[in-house]
Amino acid sequence: MAEESISRLDRYAGDEAWQEWFDICSVGGCSAEHAAALRRQVESAMYANLAKRGVSREDAGADDPVAVFDAYFTLKGARDKKKPLKSYFAYRIKAEGLRLADFVCGTLFGSGAGRVHDIVLDWIASIKGWRPRKVKGADGRRRIEWESAGPAEIAALEPSVESDPAAFLDLEPMRRDIDALLERISLRTRVEKSSVAALLYATAQDMSLTDAALLEGLGVGKSRAYAMREKTMAEFRKEARAMEGADSPLFGRLLLEICESLAPKSLRERIGGAQ
Repeated sequence: MAEESISRLDRYAGDEAWQEWFDICSVGGCSAEHAAALRRQVESAMYANLAKRGVSREDAGADDPVAVFDAYFTLKGARDKKKPLKSYFAYRIKAEGLRLADFVCGTLFGSGAGRVHDIVLDWIASIKGWRPRKVKGADGRRRIEWESAGPAEIAALEPSVESDPAAFLDLEPMRRDIDALLERISLRTRVEKSSVAALLYATAQDMSLTDAALLEGLGVGKSRAYAMREKTMAEFRKEARAMEGADSPLFGRLLLEICESLAPKSLRERIGGAQ
């Protein structure tokens, strides 16, 4: 496991605390011991991501990061379910047999694609009155820009490349491993590689399989799409368990980037990744 993953697990509030969070509506509603552990982990992640975007604790004022975190999961619904996002995640953990620590440290707080990044973008929008949007630059990299913000403020909110550990690593070996992984899944499931990429990306982003752009890219109907995802995800979980480094946030981040680049044109246009 990568050093960064270990440090996050060191701050992990524990399975019992997070299970109680899923069972109760808020951190404050949990038992005192669990609430304190959860608050430490959530505050640390929220303030770290706020600072990465150039916004200080002073800018946040009296806003409680834990309240912002709880509200997001209570109010946000899954794209294909009329129920709170937290309930949808609880269902996924059970249905997919996920370890709670992996889900929390990856899906919720992962450095590359953790949900905490979206929560903080919403928080900054509330603090500053700006609206975040993802754009693709001339170099092909996607970044956050802010509507209703001046150029100097946009620059201040852009994370510098020096703050990104991945900027100093040779990522090509891991990229090749991920590409080979997608090839193996495609061969074993008899699903086109671009469709494997689309299904993995859509699942990671909680995109509904009834999304028109996704179905268009897959070239199948809803029933076939669900069957393809079931086979693809089963094969992916089997492969990932045997791959060194597959539990690291960097692996997840590169996997998403590669899946986005290989996904069908209709899906890339839907998520803003196509020129």
